[in-house]
Amino acid sequence: MTHTDPHHADDPIYECMDCGNRPSDIDGRLCSDCGGYLTNLGMARDR
Repeated sequence: MTHTDPHHADDPIYECMDCGNRPSDIDGRLCSDCGGYLTNLGMARDR
């Protein structure tokens, strides 16, 4: 059985680092719920 990753780089998923909101449409870099910064989950992050 082969597992395929459903994520495509063309369809970025953003998440708010403060409240965890994952907005479906992105209008800027701030969360529409709390004003926190959004981060692209498809990009590598420093640990």
